[in-house]
Amino acid sequence: MYDWLAEALAGDRHSVVTANLRLARILKQTYGEQQHAKDVLVWKTPEIHVWNHWLSALLDSADDSAGLTSRLNAQQSRVLWERCIREEVDKSIVDIVSIANLGRMARDGWARMHEWNLSVDECANAATGQDQRIFARTVIRYRKELNANDWLDTATVPAVVCELLAAGQLLAGERLTLCGFDRTTPQVQSVLDALVATGTEIVMRQHGAAKDQVLFRCENRAAELRAAGAWAAATLRKDPSLRIAVVVIALDNNAAQSGRLLREGLAPGWQYGGRQRAAAVNLSYGRRLSEYPAIHAGLLLLRWLVGDIAGTDISVLLRSPYIGIGPAHGRSRLELQLRNWPDRQWSPGRLLRALRGRDATADAVDWLARLAKFAEFRDAFDSISSPSEWAGSVDEVLTAINWPGELALDSADFQLLNRWRELLNEFAQLQIVAPRMSATTAVSRIASMAGETLFQAEAEGAVLSVMGPLEAAGMEFDCLWIAGLGADDWPPQGRPSPLLSRQLQVKHQMPDSTPQDTADYARRVLDRLRASAPTCCLSYAASNADQKQLASPMLADLEEQQGPADPGWHAVQLLDRVALLTLGDPAPPLRDGEIIIGGAATINRQMSEPFAAFAHGRLAIRWMQAFTAGIAPSTRGNLVHEALFRLYEHLPTHKEICAWDSAELEKRIAVAVDQAFERQERHADSVLRQLFKLERRRTQALLASVVAVDRERSAFAIGAVERSLEGQLGPLRISLRGDRIDELDSAEILILDYKTGATKKFLTSGEPSDMQLVVYACITDRSVAGLGLFNVDSKMTAIDGAGPAISEDDEWQTTLERWKQQVVDAANDIASGDVRVSSIQDGRDARPLNLLSRFPELQREL
Repeated sequence: MYDWLAEALAGDRHSVVTANLRLARILKQTYGEQQHAKDVLVWKTPEIHVWNHWLSALLDSADDSAGLTSRLNAQQSRVLWERCIREEVDKSIVDIVSIANLGRMARDGWARMHEWNLSVDECANAATGQDQRIFARTVIRYRKELNANDWLDTATVPAVVCELLAAGQLLAGERLTLCGFDRTTPQVQSVLDALVATGTEIVMRQHGAAKDQVLFRCENRAAELRAAGAWAAATLRKDPSLRIAVVVIALDNNAAQSGRLLREGLAPGWQYGGRQRAAAVNLSYGRRLSEYPAIHAGLLLLRWLVGDIAGTDISVLLRSPYIGIGPAHGRSRLELQLRNWPDRQWSPGRLLRALRGRDATADAVDWLARLAKFAEFRDAFDSISSPSEWAGSVDEVLTAINWPGELALDSADFQLLNRWRELLNEFAQLQIVAPRMSATTAVSRIASMAGETLFQAEAEGAVLSVMGPLEAAGMEFDCLWIAGLGADDWPPQGRPSPLLSRQLQVKHQMPDSTPQDTADYARRVLDRLRASAPTCCLSYAASNADQKQLASPMLADLEEQQGPADPGWHAVQLLDRVALLTLGDPAPPLRDGEIIIGGAATINRQMSEPFAAFAHGRLAIRWMQAFTAGIAPSTRGNLVHEALFRLYEHLPTHKEICAWDSAELEKRIAVAVDQAFERQERHADSVLRQLFKLERRRTQALLASVVAVDRERSAFAIGAVERSLEGQLGPLRISLRGDRIDELDSAEILILDYKTGATKKFLTSGEPSDMQLVVYACITDRSVAGLGLFNVDSKMTAIDGAGPAISEDDEWQTTLERWKQQVVDAANDIASGDVRVSSIQDGRDARPLNLLSRFPELQREL
């Protein structure tokens, strides 16, 4: 392959120019391999460049008399465009439309103008809509900025090259070979004509005619790509030296999924082989730099330098392996603590005060120490500086926080970090168009650049290249598969420039100006792809998003046939090959000294779902609290519980409660609410404080309703609130905490449990709906006259329960003893290692523990 390359570079002043960077890189690699094959040990670096880089190199060769000016790179040009747009567009529109998106569109429109040699006046005169007129005015402003500062940008460089070539001020080569150009724009043709006028020979590389080709019809897109991967594997087994590629139409729509499907066919089970197995497929379409976890964590830190961030973002920083030291056990506990608080906007200082002293593990202490240093950086970060100074400050801050952590870096990681450093260098170069900027603007610009920069590490050991149709321009392969050639996707939808008059685009035959132009270009691209390999497989999915489709009309010359067999998902194949074995793996009985977590809740789970009791009580599994905007229902309930505890903590009698006048009651409630809310409000931001103010009023009203219910009851004295109870429950040693125990005149007690959510009934069909209070009754040595749920809600506050203290019940003691025995039996089952899975629970309830309980599999076996 590329047999023409040696001849194209045979002379000292011979160059090869490509349409894209990927092709230039491959040609350089191929040239080196060709020299090695000739046993050449040392050779001159070949003059192989992508078009824009070649133009810049050509300008650099100009003699001193040319008086060349500064050249703006893409990012510098983007900043200048955004500045011109802000100055031109009405402020009311600026508030609605993203300046960044407008800047990108304007830069692309400017480039399209120059590619087709359109003048500013011509574009302005042809403008029809408001957007086009605004663009025309912005173009005039942008051009004035370039002229006033003697700047060139990428779009204007070719015209200057033509002028200097005509003046004899540039050293043109003897031969220029162009490769990978599907469309030669008037601008490119102008440069080529100027080169010819100086005596340069122009060679345009074209592929030959298509050879061995076949068109496959596949069931759907997933089957198509898996089959393509399997085809590549079979082809490589015959000859591992072959260069094989898969071109996927519309790859940018879902590149990651396409890569996974191809790996399924190429290397079944690739998920189990680590990064090296996944690297067998070299996916040309990268991810946004900001989507890589290490970069995402770094950008979060930068955002935190200029503003507060939410708890969900703090969670990422606490769990990230790219910050601080590892392992992150202590930081994970800090993250769990963070989840227990209402989500808010956290400053570094506020978070430091909230978390300090809560975990003594080395990694947690280190993280908090770095956070304190980070807070100092933030205090000094509010200033106006140059981009180069900001780039240095950003690097200093990230280093201080120990970013990117202590993980061992492989080649892909090093490439990622190098690309990040390149991005910071590109940001520092913005100084030419933005000499000074605020910290907020600097961080926003860096984040924007990272969000627009696509990165793909160069894979080592890749055997299959995957790319889009334009990226494959000029490339040669031994075998090629082109996937996605359904009528819905090829030819692709046209995308004319929205900022240039459609009539003007049609007049100059610009890209996608007419459906015919789109179709003609698509045919040229497809013909080029079909001729780029001796063996070419083309395919389409017969079903696209549940809709039937045919092959592209551009494949009418081929007779389609059923595609290769879909290898399917590797995991499904394992089920067919390996018999599932049921292993005898019972849970062990309770060991001496083993602690059961969850107290009464674990006993309650055992009554309905033994496996859940085992998972939570013995394996100590617990659910993570989700971050909640505002005040979570659980937090609201805890606040009411805490306020009731504070109200009754001095254990008043019924008589004393009735004796409180309205002023004293109001004061007692206010004090109780203050004490309950103080800890939560300590680190609240301004929004959360307003919510807590509303919640205070609700809680005060609820406490008043509890007092009203207590005043209507018969005589009692509050004997305990939030008392810890510990005792033996069969073979289990169990610890509990009771909300409230009332002493009755009969020397018996009434056990109450506050319920602050929806109103709950203690009995359902004569049996307790929740055995928690029965567990309390088992532990205490006092005679129990009643068990009750004290529902505390804005709709209704009342006690619902059983026993003579609440309602007449002649069989109470017999009934209570029966319930107690059920609790003891449940405790014995827990101690014996009971892990039965309830078959009557629904899938939603079972789902959280499915991986452990295998509930779906067991249900299917019933």
